[in-house]
Amino acid sequence: MRTKVMLAFSNRLFSEGIAALLEDDETMEICRFLEAGTPCRSEYLEQSDVILTDFASLELSFPDLDFSKRYGFILFDTDCGRENIASAIMSKNISGVLLGNATLTVLKKAIRSVAGGEVWLDKSTVKDILCGFSGIKKDLLSDKESEVVALAGKGLRNKEIAGKLKISELTVKTHMNRIFRKLSITKRSELINYSIKKSTLRNTLYKKRGQP
Repeated sequence: MRTKVMLAFSNRLFSEGIAALLEDDETMEICRFLEAGTPCRSEYLEQSDVILTDFASLELSFPDLDFSKRYGFILFDTDCGRENIASAIMSKNISGVLLGNATLTVLKKAIRSVAGGEVWLDKSTVKDILCGFSGIKKDLLSDKESEVVALAGKGLRNKEIAGKLKISELTVKTHMNRIFRKLSITKRSELINYSIKKSTLRNTLYKKRGQP
């Protein structure tokens, strides 16, 4: 029995390219091309085992979909930004994410996994999304700075953080200055918001991968 795949991309040529890559695989069948911005009908979802889409089409073609149910969406990263991917993972029941450097072999593995009721989020995907979150790319936080961020996210002040980490309050201030510079933020409220979002995203990703 073939896996039925619906293509719902904002770029028709991209859809045709994916279709061409999969056409020689006898275990898969492209059951539908959903044109960009066209609302998806419920029967289309019922006829599909897996839906390959990008962020734009996810928003435009499935605006009223009840994402508390699982439909087998695999989201492609088409330079939409890591924060948009993170948002989609947290707010919509995405079953898989494929980054721009994914190979055909990885694409097929992802389709088979999601069609089988599993979630496709490999370690490199999780790491890349987390590292790209809030624009952190090359200048990642150190382990100690991450600890400071986590405690600040819980509402602790510098003196309390110093006590928890058994370091001086001056050292905490030094860490804070570096953190603010790396994250390009200027207010403690922004740091708390960042900490909460990153913690929620991390928990969501690991939960999807079946980890405690």
